[in-house]
Amino acid sequence: MTFQRIIAYLIAMVWPAAIAVAQMSSSTFSGHVRDASTHEALAGARIELRDLHRGAISDISGDFTIKNLPAGAIDVEVHLLGYTVEKQIVLLAQGLETKVTFDLHSAVVQGKEITIESEREREIEKTSVSRITLTPNIIEQVPAVGGESDLFRVLQLMPGVKALNEVSSGLYIRGGPPDQNLILLDNNVVYNPSHLFGFFSTFNTDAIKDVDLIKGGYPPEYGGRLTGVLNVTTREGDRNEVHGKTSISLISARQTLEFPLPSGSMLVSGRRTYIDAFLNAVNADKIFGDSTQLPRYYFYDLNAKIDEDLGASDRLSVSGYLGADHLLYPSNGFVDITLTWGNQLASAEWTHIFSDNVYARTFAGYSAYSSSSSGTITANPFEFDNGIQELSLKEDVDWRLNTKNDVRFGAGLSQFKFHFFNRLGSTNQALNDTGGVPKYVSAYMQHEWQPTDRITATYGLRAELLDLANAVTFDPRLTIAYQLNPSWTLKASTGIYHQFLHLVTAGDFAFFDLWIPGTAPLPPSMSTQYILGISGYPADPYFVSCEAYYKKLNNIVEYNETKFLSNNIEEIFPRGTGEAYGIELFLRERVNDFTGWIGYTLSRVTENIPAMNNGETFYPKYDQRNDIQLVLSYKLSDRWTVGATWTYATGQAYTADLGYYRTAFDEIGFEHDLEIPGAMGAQRLPDYHRADASLTYAFKFFGKDAKASLDIFNIYSHRNVWFRVVDTKMQPPVVSDVTLLPIIPTLGMEVTY
Repeated sequence: MTFQRIIAYLIAMVWPAAIAVAQMSSSTFSGHVRDASTHEALAGARIELRDLHRGAISDISGDFTIKNLPAGAIDVEVHLLGYTVEKQIVLLAQGLETKVTFDLHSAVVQGKEITIESEREREIEKTSVSRITLTPNIIEQVPAVGGESDLFRVLQLMPGVKALNEVSSGLYIRGGPPDQNLILLDNNVVYNPSHLFGFFSTFNTDAIKDVDLIKGGYPPEYGGRLTGVLNVTTREGDRNEVHGKTSISLISARQTLEFPLPSGSMLVSGRRTYIDAFLNAVNADKIFGDSTQLPRYYFYDLNAKIDEDLGASDRLSVSGYLGADHLLYPSNGFVDITLTWGNQLASAEWTHIFSDNVYARTFAGYSAYSSSSSGTITANPFEFDNGIQELSLKEDVDWRLNTKNDVRFGAGLSQFKFHFFNRLGSTNQALNDTGGVPKYVSAYMQHEWQPTDRITATYGLRAELLDLANAVTFDPRLTIAYQLNPSWTLKASTGIYHQFLHLVTAGDFAFFDLWIPGTAPLPPSMSTQYILGISGYPADPYFVSCEAYYKKLNNIVEYNETKFLSNNIEEIFPRGTGEAYGIELFLRERVNDFTGWIGYTLSRVTENIPAMNNGETFYPKYDQRNDIQLVLSYKLSDRWTVGATWTYATGQAYTADLGYYRTAFDEIGFEHDLEIPGAMGAQRLPDYHRADASLTYAFKFFGKDAKASLDIFNIYSHRNVWFRVVDTKMQPPVVSDVTLLPIIPTLGMEVTY
């Protein structure tokens, strides 16, 4: 009997039994936490029942639930950093659920105990493993690059999350490339979350409310990827007053506005780089004397969100994102290039409350990514276009059966459209819709069961279908959390995950990414995961976490560049197996004005593609044995804050050349040398390390709160190696390193009004 069938059988046997043994006589206390001024939902608030020694943390929607309570009057305290403590006496009815809304008022002083205890309960009470939750405050504490705080840069400072280099905003999580991660913005898929060829991510910090990263073992409600899930939520606007924030740095400017609506709010936030505008303003072409040597580049993005209450039981949220990069390299007699790429997203989510214990969310979304390039090389025209569009519809239902049983189930339908066109001279290659318009169907059911006060189990099953692949998959998943004592929690997870979409990466830049669907010759990729971890507080204010993981990968797809002219899709995209395992350690201290953490990862990643590397196992480029992160932030006074980070990683694997031979492209008309590669991943670049620092000063600017910052990237100017090139024109050929960025200081300022 296969692993899937065993888990599915256990689910079928345990599910009805769990519901049958539920205790109906106890009471449930639930509610909603929001800002008293703006009415925005507040995540991370600590709800404390001191007399009963129980508590909870509000979720991303500001909601919380505490089950299995005795009937009668209870004393409730609600704590959240930056807000005064809210106290109430609540009367619980026997066997029923009591709901209360808490309005928190902003405060200036935050206490030491609030910070520590809030983080402790947040870590202990979560039943999921491998989870990281961030807020904009944490993101802004980390030194920025070019004055731009970036979400992906912060996530890459967490154990188990790697970055190949400083010009890569991709998330390489636990031995998986970026396409193995499901990236969501307001539940809508983002297919290429990068700006400036991967230097920045598409997420504007000013528009972010909450960030939830699951590095592995994610529940059945998510699917379609082999490794992890990143869910970013756009924050709500102020429901009572008009507010704004203006920020400017050496490379970009940002503007955010929020204002109330009759029964809700709206937020609009945008940013744009102005390197091109600066060059035009100073008449750089005239100064330098040769305009053909000065490329023009900029990127922009725009976030918008509307939240509207349609009644006591209905809420509508509409959000959108528009972003693009533009690069113009003017003609210099040899080459003339224009590059454009970007994302467009739009979605609507309707939440309906059927009763005190049943609510549903209906989601409709549109997501598109496209990239194009055109121009001439030695008077020969070229054009390259590719893109993906997805229309999706999803329904999720949350049913709180009683104090010990929560059931969630749902289904989704997506329709994709793919586009690929390539023209070089008079040669065209087009691939539209990749043989059809594939449809993806999914359904899931999961059950959170609390048989005792110490044990919580979440298990379920997910089914998926992509019609072009002629395959139906069934993914059982199980997570168990056991609270050893008030300070320590033991967690374990296992499950199966499938992926129908494959990402083809040509070159070192995210601009060249091409998504293709699974077809009959390319069955879905699959991973089987096992995770075991323990977390807790050995002593205040220290939090410690240790997790070990193992992943077995099947039917993973690689791009064989040597077969790019083949008409056989299985030759261009050969399949194989992989293996990834490792251990992650995390130590954090957060007390008073000091925040810091240390992360360490020991890992190993291997792949075996029979059609590549002579069928021998090899290390992919994102295999880095050791990875260390150090992050520090200290508030010197009410005005001054300093921060620093240091990262170290084993040099990435690369393939060295054994030799070369001369060839020519007649269409373009120049000769070049084609390398003969050696064993894949057999060599290593030098180890990677870098330190960044920041200094922030808070002050008043015409009576408004303002902040000036100095960020220093690569403070000791260590030139890490990006890749190696061979100059075959020299005899003998010369190998040289292409290095990354030196020290870069930047200034920035923001004003809130």
